[in-house]
Amino acid sequence: MSRLIRAATVSLLIFAALGCGDRRAVSKGREFLEMGDLSRALAQFEQAVSHNPRNALAHYLLARTYCLCDSAALAIKEYSLLAQLDREMADDTLLRQRISLYLGLEPYPSLRLTGAKGNDAFPCISGDGKRIAFSSKRDGNAELYIMSGDGGDQQRLTSHPAVDYGPSFSPDGSKLLFVSDREGNDEVYLYDLSAKKETRLTYSKSDDWLPCFSPDGQEVFWVSDRSGRYAVWRMSLGAGNPEKENSPQVLFEDQTGEVAYFGLCSGRLVVQRESQNQSFLLSVDISDGRTAEIDIPSFRSGIPTIVLPDGRSIAYVSACDGNDEIYLYQPDQKRSLRLTNNASEDFVFGFTPDGKKMLYDSDRGGDRDVYLMQLDRLIARDQLLSRITKL
Repeated sequence: MSRLIRAATVSLLIFAALGCGDRRAVSKGREFLEMGDLSRALAQFEQAVSHNPRNALAHYLLARTYCLCDSAALAIKEYSLLAQLDREMADDTLLRQRISLYLGLEPYPSLRLTGAKGNDAFPCISGDGKRIAFSSKRDGNAELYIMSGDGGDQQRLTSHPAVDYGPSFSPDGSKLLFVSDREGNDEVYLYDLSAKKETRLTYSKSDDWLPCFSPDGQEVFWVSDRSGRYAVWRMSLGAGNPEKENSPQVLFEDQTGEVAYFGLCSGRLVVQRESQNQSFLLSVDISDGRTAEIDIPSFRSGIPTIVLPDGRSIAYVSACDGNDEIYLYQPDQKRSLRLTNNASEDFVFGFTPDGKKMLYDSDRGGDRDVYLMQLDRLIARDQLLSRITKL
């Protein structure tokens, strides 16, 4: 009897020691993870699962760390083991985002809004998110079209043998700015959606493009090289000579570089600046011109870089993984998430006011079409597990 008691006692002590061992390893691994020392964190989490293969927390942390290291195969393996032990932990947002990409999927579903033969591109969304304007070649040449926010009721707006593209809504949604080369070079035009009337705004031998309204809707901002380098210009939309520019002025010009693209966010310009074969992203105060550099990974210059409505994330395009894909960068975490995952070119153009849907165009269907990615519908755990079983 005493032998049985001693054997049971030894077994309990060994079990307790193993339990303490994996808990200590998990605790130490978390410390290394907070320090950003991923290799030492991995060593601790691997030790923890070796001590106790059924420690769900250790598998969870190991899977996340493999994701942070971009160790795709190991991350998928650990995620599969984690799902068998604790399905709630397998619902972790970062894990589902990263594992979906490793499996060749996209983390969020997209709704295709256009599908007519001919490229549909340069989409923009109204301030209330209810309408989308875009340029389309479905009728032979590039014209402006408008549709509802879900892709319905698609209507042609312009009808001219020239190229009309790059629409931008006024703050109240009643007007559009756009670019056309109908007079021989790119100029900025205004389209009144109620009156169905077009008005030419710029008159220059240089190209004028990328127009947008000021936050109060009283001015137009655009890019032009009329001063010898590409800069952002501004002009009042008040009454003036209908066949002459209304006193345009430089809003932002960089003496050592050129403007490649710009947009608006919370009353400030977000400017792509090119200088000495490098690209930078700047925030520019409209009232006084003060600038501040925005922290962002390497991005594709000349393609939209969009700050989300909440101001806390930035969508950008990069070919760092081989082709043009859309990424979402969170400056506070110094972390990027790839949103698109296919062999086509994907370009971001905006977000709905609540930030829950992303507007982009892509040639993934052959021609370029307009899409909405639903950022409030992360891929389901069971969909990932189903894909893993097919590997």
